[in-house]
Amino acid sequence: MKKLVIASILTATLTAGAALAASHGADPVATRKNGMQGVGLAMGTLAGMAKGEVPFNDKSALAALKLMNYVASTFDQHFPEGSDMAANTTASPKIWEDMDGFKAAVAKLQMDTAAAIEAAPASAEALGPILGSVGGNCKSCHEAFRVKN
Repeated sequence: MKKLVIASILTATLTAGAALAASHGADPVATRKNGMQGVGLAMGTLAGMAKGEVPFNDKSALAALKLMNYVASTFDQHFPEGSDMAANTTASPKIWEDMDGFKAAVAKLQMDTAAAIEAAPASAEALGPILGSVGGNCKSCHEAFRVKN
């Protein structure tokens, strides 16, 4: 059962990553949404492992971190002028008003996920500090650059 849960989570995370890669260069709003879906699934995988709700698996943890890093490394490219006017986006106009600040926030997520990949967490306990740092990036960026539903 535990292997099935891990496999299901990892499959969903990798599927979201594949969707992001496939949509790269297509509709920027769809690409952003695919990226955020992948990051959310990856974060859920890591949080489940850290809380002991899902058995720790070093390969799954590393795959989740790599997905988050990939999204962060490409994310700011998907906010061209005019894509803030799309009806189906929660991207805040603040992104286009403060593109340098937005890019800095995305770069911080990229740096922190790269550091986490380099550290290669080998236990659920090692994920705690990583989730604090990476999760803090997600939270601060959402607070500054996302329209609340």
